[in-house]
Amino acid sequence: MRYLFLAIILLTVLAAGVYVYLGGNRSPTVALETTAAPLYLAGQPYHGKVTGDAFGQLFRSAKDAQARLGGDLANLYLNDPETAHDTITAFIGLAVADTTKPLPAGFRYRLVPAGQRVVAARLAGVSYLLAPNKLYPAALEAIKTQKLTQRGDFYLERFGANDASEVWIGVK
Repeated sequence: MRYLFLAIILLTVLAAGVYVYLGGNRSPTVALETTAAPLYLAGQPYHGKVTGDAFGQLFRSAKDAQARLGGDLANLYLNDPETAHDTITAFIGLAVADTTKPLPAGFRYRLVPAGQRVVAARLAGVSYLLAPNKLYPAALEAIKTQKLTQRGDFYLERFGANDASEVWIGVK
């Protein structure tokens, strides 16, 4: 029995160590901004269940295309999956600077125009596995605290080099 207790303690310490190593103890910075420049995305559209196999395949395709096109992994969600009963409308791909490179099969460009009013939450040094669970609550709390009205049709995630992550949530 005491070995079981010791094993539980060791596993707890190990899990806490991994969490800290992945940057789980860092807090995001949040700001209300208006985007100054357009953002070009290269990727594929998706409409369907979040749990669908095709949804996961789009993320793998984006990761594979990143080596060829460069840029940050970026996902644009055009609805809130919680209010849409787990059905999502999204554009999964990369934020790119150069739109002259040929795209992989099935990919296309999408423009996010400048002038978007967003609450931007940013983190550095946090794994993309943990970042969304830290960024979304911080941004949503800022929207609530500042008494802003959320658009509900604009959520942009961006995962860059050196574990730099950001989320933009559109506000009116």
